[in-house]
Amino acid sequence: MKEQEILEMQRLIDEGVRKAQYRLLQRACAAGQSLVVCRNGKILELVPDVEQALADGNSGDPLARRKQR
Repeated sequence: MKEQEILEMQRLIDEGVRKAQYRLLQRACAAGQSLVVCRNGKILELVPDVEQALADGNSGDPLARRKQR
């Protein structure tokens, strides 16, 4: 394969992964559930109700949220 073909294939793979992540987040939001993801080596909890998460005061830490439940 040529370098250009490899770069195009990687771009398409990355685009597909981003679309899949977006759909997964939309499903979690529709179900009222949070989603735990790893971004840039950090574990984050994506919560549909951001105002409630901030009111809880745990800054999206999934372990802290689980202990409160």
